[in-house]
Amino acid sequence: MIILGIKLLLVALCGYFYRMGGSDEFPKAVRRIGCPLTILVSLILSQNWIGLISMPFIAIAVTLGYGVNSKLSVLLKNKYLVRLVCGLAYSVTTLAIFWGNWWLYAYHVVFCSVGVMLAGNQKFKWEDLREEAFIGMIVGFLPILGV
Repeated sequence: MIILGIKLLLVALCGYFYRMGGSDEFPKAVRRIGCPLTILVSLILSQNWIGLISMPFIAIAVTLGYGVNSKLSVLLKNKYLVRLVCGLAYSVTTLAIFWGNWWLYAYHVVFCSVGVMLAGNQKFKWEDLREEAFIGMIVGFLPILGV
């Protein structure tokens, strides 16, 4: 029960790091280091040693930009497609974490890609950084709680 409580705090912390990274107060390195670090702590608590392979890939995936001027946005020219690609990148990089739990991995791919895409929907969009916190919690939710 204590481990579950710690993992829930780690999900919230992952959302916080994702939210604060790149904001006016903090550099993007907070997101790029903080999110993978919270997932790493969860993997250590769960003793999921093979999942550690995912750490550099997750760190690279959270560097993908989906803003208006990002390279991906300029290339794809569709906000929803850009966010879908980012969500897929976040989820695909966690393959080693879910090794052997294919149903959970498949659920994470759908949950993460659709969740990140919906977070960019104008009707769903918030005016502050809550959208970023939501995306960060989606990215960390199943990798942290699922193992």
